[in-house]
Amino acid sequence: MQNSVGGNIASERRAQNMTQEQLAEFSDLTINYLSKIERGISKQLSANTLYKISKALGVSMDSLMTSEKSRVIQPMAPNQKQLNHYLNTLDIATREQLSKALLEVLKVSNKGQQALK
Repeated sequence: MQNSVGGNIASERRAQNMTQEQLAEFSDLTINYLSKIERGISKQLSANTLYKISKALGVSMDSLMTSEKSRVIQPMAPNQKQLNHYLNTLDIATREQLSKALLEVLKVSNKGQQALK
């Protein structure tokens, strides 16, 4: 199972045009450790590590553990990935406040765009 999980991680990372360095950074792992996971060399892959990788990739843990994808993934832009990673480091209350504020900014921006048309 380990080797297929590593292969699934590598495949998903490549599908999103993400480097090992980017995925390692977003999932708070070393590049060396991520490389070993992808090649099936690492024999110790904890649920927490798999969770971090799945969050960084924006996919379910299940989709990395099986060959079938549990949902269709739309690739995230680099800034979107960075924002998502940053938000995931915050406590839930702060995350909710920032998300609400960002949604308000987007609503105002959208109204401004519509007014210009």
